[in-house]
Amino acid sequence: MENKLPKGWVETNFENIISVMTNGRNFKQEDVFVEGYFPISRIETISQETIDLKKVKYVKIEKSDIEKYCLKIGDILFSHINSDKHLGKTAIYKQDVNLVHGINLLLLRTEKKISPDFTNFYLQYFRFRGGFLNIAQRAVNQSSINQKKLSLIPFPLPPLAEQERIVAKLDALFAQHEAMKKALGRIPQLLKDFRQQVLTKAVLNDYGYTKLKDFLIDIKYGTSKKSDYGIDGIPILRIPNIDDGKINSKDLKYSILDKKESDILSLKINDILIIRSNGSINLVGQSAIVSKDFENYSYAGYLIRIRLSDKYNPAYLNYIFKSNFIRSQMIDTSRSTSGVNNINSKEIQELNVPLIPLKKQKEIVSRIESLFTKAESIEKRYQILKEKIDNLPQAILHKAFKGELVPQLPTDGDAKDLLEEILKLKKEVKKK
Repeated sequence: MENKLPKGWVETNFENIISVMTNGRNFKQEDVFVEGYFPISRIETISQETIDLKKVKYVKIEKSDIEKYCLKIGDILFSHINSDKHLGKTAIYKQDVNLVHGINLLLLRTEKKISPDFTNFYLQYFRFRGGFLNIAQRAVNQSSINQKKLSLIPFPLPPLAEQERIVAKLDALFAQHEAMKKALGRIPQLLKDFRQQVLTKAVLNDYGYTKLKDFLIDIKYGTSKKSDYGIDGIPILRIPNIDDGKINSKDLKYSILDKKESDILSLKINDILIIRSNGSINLVGQSAIVSKDFENYSYAGYLIRIRLSDKYNPAYLNYIFKSNFIRSQMIDTSRSTSGVNNINSKEIQELNVPLIPLKKQKEIVSRIESLFTKAESIEKRYQILKEKIDNLPQAILHKAFKGELVPQLPTDGDAKDLLEEILKLKKEVKKK
């Protein structure tokens, strides 16, 4: 690998650029702050790859032990015992607060002529490449990296001046990256607000409002019979099949119904299924319209089927069920302190709905579909862009550790000289 390194760089083992590598102390911990106690790091403290002082516990140590147990500026915390997803995460300590080094996080302290920030960035890069998973020991629900294996990972070492330029460039690029992520992160809420504005316009009208029961010809609960996989029976739609106004066939179960129940519960095109009971208030009242693909299916007891007269447009009603106008009525009716929220057939019949002429309803449906199609197009572009931006840190770090991020200067010297100096100092320390 050394011949692939940029000029003036040298590859060494990680242990050669580290002066301290140690696990934390297992103190008795308190969940809340107690006068005279100090915050102590936990695995969760660095879950977002920064040191989060809101995710700590508290321990009592003597003031004389602060130097012994507390982190120093530039120390790196390393998650060496965790799930595969979080294994190898790091955070660099820069706060002006005494923080005790807790168990299950390794403390890494670099040699004086090695940039802690450069080291932290490299550890992030090594993790992105899957390097830590390759050397991890696995157990049930967690993996671990021992200090010996961590000591032997390869470390590409540039001259100190170049390390500092790389860090400055990475800091600037990642600040820009965070700004892009923040701007992009507003798009989902903007799209949600836009859709709700469209639906609000769909219910506001000069014609007035009436009860939904005025347009119903049938309303029925689903079957209470058990459904399961692999039964040679009728497909049964359940709560998981209600998906953003439409029905999906994922995780489909079946049941044996007698002819009478089958006939009563058989679905027709343009029937609407409504979730009537759930622990989540946000799911209660969610609806989906039955398309030709699901004609003659039946449905489970936690769903209610409504069938409209020809005086009300099913697609229009299915759309406005998502509007705050209807949702607020459903939530007020179904909210419960027992943990399960319910809306019954009588309450559904009493919902206030717009008294808009049928022709106008069809026009509104057409307009909603047109605007929602545009929103979906924007959402797809957002997802593509988000994926690119999410992958950008890996690309930036890859470039940095190939020596392509900043110019190399002849005045930087050679990292071989730096490494020799560090190794010489290490030998002198051992002799003492």
